[in-house]
Amino acid sequence: MRELHTRYGRDNIGYLWLFAEPMILASVMALLHRSGHTEYGSDIKPLAFTVLGYTTFIMFRQIVNRSEGIVESSAVLLYHRMVTIFDVVLARSILEAAGTFTTYILLSALLWGVGLMALPARPLYLFLAIVAMFWCSWSQSMIIASTTHDNRTLERLVHPYAYFMIPISCAFIQVSWIPEPYRTVVLYFPLPHIFELARYGQFNSAKLDYFDGGYLIAVCAIQTWLGLVFISRCRKRLHLR
Repeated sequence: MRELHTRYGRDNIGYLWLFAEPMILASVMALLHRSGHTEYGSDIKPLAFTVLGYTTFIMFRQIVNRSEGIVESSAVLLYHRMVTIFDVVLARSILEAAGTFTTYILLSALLWGVGLMALPARPLYLFLAIVAMFWCSWSQSMIIASTTHDNRTLERLVHPYAYFMIPISCAFIQVSWIPEPYRTVVLYFPLPHIFELARYGQFNSAKLDYFDGGYLIAVCAIQTWLGLVFISRCRKRLHLR
């Protein structure tokens, strides 16, 4: 609630900006790609393909970008023993995830109402993809929040990193479109696996030929462990005992 009030306040449309901002961005991107094509099958329409890809990627981008400088902006709260860096990062990540997920629900409902998008073919798989995206983004945000606290060079690299991940993530392309040996390199990153899972959950003709669930879980688990270690070290440097 503090994060909501600090960022959006009660002026204008207030808390509605939580999902209004990503909705505007996703709508613009969807319109730009409305005349594209896909190769999975006739049930995958360009607009629906783009909305799914961009709204899911927004979750990653927002969580990662907002983690930079989070320790400094929440320093006052960290003087309370019951509040930790972990709590602050998790709260902000949940807030960003809620906004982007709401955006996807509203845009999907709108497109479904006008016949441009079907209901998810496999809702459970789509939900698992959203959870995986949150886990991956949140674990990276812990690493970024703790390592950029006293390193201005790394702080400046956070936003370029988020933009660099757009083509690597396969948010707007299918992994099958990428020729070898580049496809193998791309699959070392966790995001393409998440988007393959999300498209499998949304579209009936999508497949999981390039999805490795075990590898995705392992990467996210390692990122989470590193995030917890870095947060612990950052807390000690802040002398918050």
